[in-house]
Amino acid sequence: VESCEPFLIRQLQSLRPRLILAMGKFAAQTLLATDERISNLRGRFQEYKGIPVMPTFHPAYLLRNSSQKRVVWEDLQKVHQALGLPHLPAETKNPS
Repeated sequence: VESCEPFLIRQLQSLRPRLILAMGKFAAQTLLATDERISNLRGRFQEYKGIPVMPTFHPAYLLRNSSQKRVVWEDLQKVHQALGLPHLPAETKNPS
C-alpha cells in the first residue's frame, strides 16, 4: 500500500475530487491511516490530504448483512448533501 500512495496522490492532484467515498474497511483504514473499525469510522466525514472522506461499508458486506443497508443509505445522503446534489428519495422497502 505504501508503494502505491505516491501514485494515488498524483491521481488525486490531477482529478481534484470534492470528496472520497471510502467503501469498506481496507479503503477507509488505509486512507485514514488508522486501525479503527469501519463500524466506528462510518457516517462521519474524515480527511485525507485535505479531501473529505466518507467511510462506509463495502457493498459485499451489505450482501451478507442487509440490515446495514439503512446506515449506508444515510452515509450516501450525507455525501449528496456535502456535494450540494438533490436530496435522495426515501429508502424503498427493498433497496437493491
